[in-house]
Amino acid sequence: MNCSSESDPSGPLNVACFATSHGFGHATRAVAVLQALARSRPGLDVHVFSTLPEWFWTENLSPKIPYRAHRLETDVGLVQKTPFEHDLAQTIARLGSFLAFEDQDLENARNVLRNSKTDLILCDVSPLGLALGKELGIPTVLVENFTWDWIYGGYLEADSRFVPNIERLEKLFRYADLRIQTEPLCERMQVHPLVPPIFREFEQSPERILARLDLPAGSRYLLVTTGGIPQEYSFLEQLKKRKDVHFVVTGSFSQLEREENLTLLPHRSGFHFPDLVKGSCGVVGKVGYGTVAETWGARVPLFAVYRDNFRESDRIRTFVEKNLPHMEATETDFLNGSWIDRIDELLALSSVGGENPTNGAKEAAQLIQGLLKSTPLNNR
Repeated sequence: MNCSSESDPSGPLNVACFATSHGFGHATRAVAVLQALARSRPGLDVHVFSTLPEWFWTENLSPKIPYRAHRLETDVGLVQKTPFEHDLAQTIARLGSFLAFEDQDLENARNVLRNSKTDLILCDVSPLGLALGKELGIPTVLVENFTWDWIYGGYLEADSRFVPNIERLEKLFRYADLRIQTEPLCERMQVHPLVPPIFREFEQSPERILARLDLPAGSRYLLVTTGGIPQEYSFLEQLKKRKDVHFVVTGSFSQLEREENLTLLPHRSGFHFPDLVKGSCGVVGKVGYGTVAETWGARVPLFAVYRDNFRESDRIRTFVEKNLPHMEATETDFLNGSWIDRIDELLALSSVGGENPTNGAKEAAQLIQGLLKSTPLNNR
């Protein structure tokens, strides 16, 4: 590493962010860390690498944080057939080619990192950014509540072909100069710092959200979501029978639509999703890290649907049971709409009172600042 001087803790900072595109939860977590970091480093400049649509980064970073987006597969994760189903055979097939790191697009990524004089690579939970950081001598930070080697370990009995991929990934994840673990955590490693759940900050009041939804002041609505993975809903007509409750449903809708007591929102809706969570009287749907963290931050009840074939789910369930007013529905009950019969039970749950919880993004940003103070800048 050709070093010049220690990092100025208040000066401009060039960050490359590698975020898995396995749903939106990991990217929202990375966004929250970048936003917290930008508050102490006003000159923050970001290059993001992912296969998420660019509008996601525009709506979450711009205009406060200058960024450029580069479409690049940063990891494989699990190949999804639906929000609740994955394909292990396809996952293994794609892992083999991905972990060879021979894709032509990688050279473009290397050039971006060199030409932008990248000071730091932030990864959630992408092994690619860690590999490139190691190769180019750029400090790396891994933010995780699980890593893919741990996830794949849960499928070894089903398919032993995961073994070499797990071994390769374990090595890659050890490359991180700073590894930040965040609740709800899957596997605690005492040598790494642990922070509370990381979530995007809330921007608009619940009253403002009701007004934007064209709902009268004091209205109640439930937010129905399957995260960032599209899902067709078969129970919309059943929801219309509950005239006393409004439902804001997010999913693969082409545009915002209003039907009786329903507001149907596309993923790109113009609403800041955490504000929809905070303004609701409860969140219903498939839960991953992002939904749980933002529901915890908003302190509202959660009607959770877990992916029982996904190793993370048990750890998330344990966290929810200890920290949130909650109920649980099976995947079948959610998809066929029988959960709707339990809405009164959900509405009877109280939101959590008291002070707002500490956002783990703030602690993560402080840890990153500590790394930067002790790490000389590169003169690339």
